[in-house]
Amino acid sequence: MIQESLLKTNFLGRDGFRWWIGQIPQESAHGGQINGAGWGNRFKVRIMGYHPYDLTELPDEDLPWAQCLLPTTSGTGAGNNSTSVKISPGDVVFGFFLDTDNAQTPVIMGCFGRTSQVLTSNTPGPFQPFTGYTTKVVKPNGITDVKPDQTNEQNANSQKSPRHVSPEQAKNIANDEICIFSAIGDKIQLANTVSNTLVNKISTEVGNLINKLKAPAIFTNIKNEINRVTDKIQAICNGLVGNMVNKLFKKLAPLLNQGLKLLYQKVYDLVFLATKSPAIAHAAGVAAQTVMVPPVKILQEAIPCVSGAIISGLGSVIKEILNSVVDNVQNFVSCAANQFTGTLVNVIIGKITDGLSSAIGGVERILQFFPSFSVDNFLRTSSDAIKGLVGLFDCNQSKGKANGIVDQWIIGSGPSNVPSPDFAKILENANISNAISTASGVAGIFSPANNIPNQIGGCYTGPPTTCSPPTINIFGGGGVGCAAIPLLGAIVGSTGSIISTKIINGGSGYRFPPFVEVVDSCNQGYGAVARATINDAGEVDSVYIVSEGENYPIDTIQNYFVSNVLIENAGENYTSTDTVTDNFGNNYPVQISNGSIFKVTPNNNTGTQINTVTVNDLPILTVNSKTGSGAILRPILDISNITPSEFQGEVKQVIDCVT
Repeated sequence: MIQESLLKTNFLGRDGFRWWIGQIPQESAHGGQINGAGWGNRFKVRIMGYHPYDLTELPDEDLPWAQCLLPTTSGTGAGNNSTSVKISPGDVVFGFFLDTDNAQTPVIMGCFGRTSQVLTSNTPGPFQPFTGYTTKVVKPNGITDVKPDQTNEQNANSQKSPRHVSPEQAKNIANDEICIFSAIGDKIQLANTVSNTLVNKISTEVGNLINKLKAPAIFTNIKNEINRVTDKIQAICNGLVGNMVNKLFKKLAPLLNQGLKLLYQKVYDLVFLATKSPAIAHAAGVAAQTVMVPPVKILQEAIPCVSGAIISGLGSVIKEILNSVVDNVQNFVSCAANQFTGTLVNVIIGKITDGLSSAIGGVERILQFFPSFSVDNFLRTSSDAIKGLVGLFDCNQSKGKANGIVDQWIIGSGPSNVPSPDFAKILENANISNAISTASGVAGIFSPANNIPNQIGGCYTGPPTTCSPPTINIFGGGGVGCAAIPLLGAIVGSTGSIISTKIINGGSGYRFPPFVEVVDSCNQGYGAVARATINDAGEVDSVYIVSEGENYPIDTIQNYFVSNVLIENAGENYTSTDTVTDNFGNNYPVQISNGSIFKVTPNNNTGTQINTVTVNDLPILTVNSKTGSGAILRPILDISNITPSEFQGEVKQVIDCVT
């Protein structure tokens, strides 16, 4: 029998259950509690129907404290088992009163998830949605791997995970996408003792800067970044300036020695002609040489001093050129890199020439015998002077096992194929810059008056006008000559994924598998990762796809057929009644020997390039068996009537068979 009473029993749970809905007020109402100086898991709460909507009538600071119940899975703290309570200002919570109708001891049982249908204000107010960011949880400012989304719903757009793509690619995918961190897509020039990297390092730094500026929502502090890149390029120029001065010194040393001999001979001949005395003529020649010793010493001492002065004074020049590039160049292609480096080399040549002019003037009597020589002319015509420092073992390593190493790494992608610097083109641009800078300043070569950002002497630096299908770059491995083309599938509109590749030429001389890079002209696609294998003859025999990626531009849509099935693992315990099928409904006759699969034949393989059954994506092969397991099959795709010039071909992919 249920006993009813009109009197309060003051027995917890006997006087009814009074539930409520309320809102957590702004951060300032919680005092030290929210800053770690309080006790328990307590929050101020404004309860609908119990508390007024007016802050004047009831300030947030005077609201009651509500204890927060914890789920049994979070732990109470005993035995060091606990999970922090995650309730923020502005959250709408659900609870009950421990003291029922007295309504002075609220308890929070749960909270309602925020939705995208409710606009979030940055101004706190009673019973209106406002931001959950506080002084302890600061709203992301753009350079972050956290999306500033204050919703929690069962849909794909709520609290979206960041993408493993560059900031520019994230922006191109959708306005609400962010990259996992802003360094993805940056290039790192790796150090090695074989290839010259000084010029490539400079180009890499400038290219990274331009790429960052393509996504201003992600990257905003342009001035600080230009200062950072300026410092890095200035440090790189230590080697560049040092090598130019070193080459100049090596050129001058024999000229000075030879010039001293010619000076002696000239004075000797003149004095002997006048005196007919060999002794007097010899003394005069030696005296002429002796007079030149101090000027030669001054020149020798001036060279290292000039190097230090040049490097110290390059900062402002580099910053000026960088600002010009930032203002006018949208796509930092290789020819633009040559122009940037050429402009910088022009400045360095000018500073070396000016810095040594006085010392060079002191040895004019020696250099008069070499009228074609000048510091400026030598540096502007000698590509060796700008090639930078190379390793001590360059000759041996370039011909031995150290060739084929990686020079550049792209964060988030892997190794990148970097073309060797075009030193002749750099010097050509240095001379162009020298002609322009008189009227246009140091950075005149990048000024809009010279057709930037459209073209600089035929170098297009604007955004890509077309998006061409992706290409496969194969490099490293110690060999040469391998060429492959991508095969696209999973078509969505005008984009697709790289489902595999076709080898056009296996190359030769490979001692280890080369690196594979997938790129497209407008940097639109992302995520494709490929690997290569080689055979005993040193040829690349396959390029397989580890990750297909997405969003790569396509040209024409092709239909593929399964030309062969490679068996990577034959498995065990299979029977003669087992079958192989794919997800397109095709059957593949299978031959079993001693419980293992030793041959799988595509039923549409007629021995010709014309097949009746086609697929438009990489098939997934399934072994239908009750007893067998472990088989791994690779379907090989091809295209009818393929020729190497069409750049289409077979596909390989490892598939774990389903039992």
